Amino acid sequence: MTARTKSGPPLRSAELSRVALTANLSALRANHGEDAAVDLRANALGLGSAEVAGLAHDVGFRHCVVDPWDTPPAGLKTVAAGVAAVSGWWDGEGGPVVSFGATVISVKTVPSGTAVSYGYEYTTTTDTTLALVSAGFADGVPRVTGGRIALGGVTFPIAGRIAMDQCVVDVGDASVEVGQRAVIWGGSPSLAQWSLWSHRPESALLAHLGSRVVKTWH
Repeated sequence: MTARTKSGPPLRSAELSRVALTANLSALRANHGEDAAVDLRANALGLGSAEVAGLAHDVGFRHCVVDPWDTPPAGLKTVAAGVAAVSGWWDGEGGPVVSFGATVISVKTVPSGTAVSYGYEYTTTTDTTLALVSAGFADGVPRVTGGRIALGGVTFPIAGRIAMDQCVVDVGDASVEVGQRAVIWGGSPSLAQWSLWSHRPESALLAHLGSRVVKTWH
């Protein structure tokens, strides 16, 4: 069962943009011409082969390689979608293809010198506010040092280790409320930034989004 807030919205969600994905598939087709088949066998960009294949056909790709045993018709070259095929694929023209976020479930003001999360590797240096965000490494948030999450359009550092189900964000003196949506990636921070922080391909980060993350196309 997917965890939801009392008012109904999911605690962890990913919004997938048809507009942004269509723009990037169009750029991919423009780069490779009519005689190209788009390869979705790896993980369909982490988004699901049916939806992506439909959009690829809409922009003019003659064939999509979806099944492991599938091969494109003779005379068509195969291009791998999302694997260095287009610069800025995930956060390029049309905005981010995928925005991943979670709900703030607790807000707490703490004094300077407060140790945070497992191992107490992070200690506050001033009086500050900590926001507990309902997404962790089981949901696809990479366990990295130096990661940041956005609240109210401003990015803040993750405080300490990322846990299985949640993480803590040090928001300083910013105003944050329980129930507010925290943006893990999608715009700023971008998926590309998380790829650099975690040393993982962007497509791998998308493929690792957990089953509790509710995915919605719009």
